[in-house]
Amino acid sequence: MRPSNAHSLRLGIPPAWYNTLRVGRRVPAAPGSASERWRKMRQATMVVSGRRHEARITALQALFEIDAAEHDPEEVLARYLGNAQMPPGTRRFITALVNGVLREREQLDAIIAETAPAWPVPQLPAIDRTILRMALWELLIERDVPVKAVINEAVELAKRFGGENSGRFVNGVLGTVVARERPEALGAG
Repeated sequence: MRPSNAHSLRLGIPPAWYNTLRVGRRVPAAPGSASERWRKMRQATMVVSGRRHEARITALQALFEIDAAEHDPEEVLARYLGNAQMPPGTRRFITALVNGVLREREQLDAIIAETAPAWPVPQLPAIDRTILRMALWELLIERDVPVKAVINEAVELAKRFGGENSGRFVNGVLGTVVARERPEALGAG
């Protein structure tokens, strides 16, 4: 039985791909077809979002080292940006994120303290504190990334690098901040 086009589109994939997923192999799409254009678009999106994700991990590592080990920010940033093959856009994003968080650290910590009063900021695990600072900077100061993307990235980083409950804690703090500071973003898909 062949699925309807509506079913495959509801899953967010082209109809030609649905059948190949069911049998476990991919039939190459014809050049210029909708399936081929969709595949190229997804690959391009994954490269851009993958670079941002990797850049956030690098920024997290640098900020964590600066916060936990109290190393010189300029030296730490120079070391993390030392990879000559790093794309210039990634380098700019990491630099902006690290310098922005460092510049606005007091304001970001005040927001964290107000949102999670049961957890004094200095007593938060350093990784959770750093992830929250990064996400709050992107949400409230930079504002060039969609709210859902910022929250999803922060939660993923917290799950990957934080403790058992870090993902839930980060999600709760960021959700409260967004509801209070950017309620217009909640209605946007």
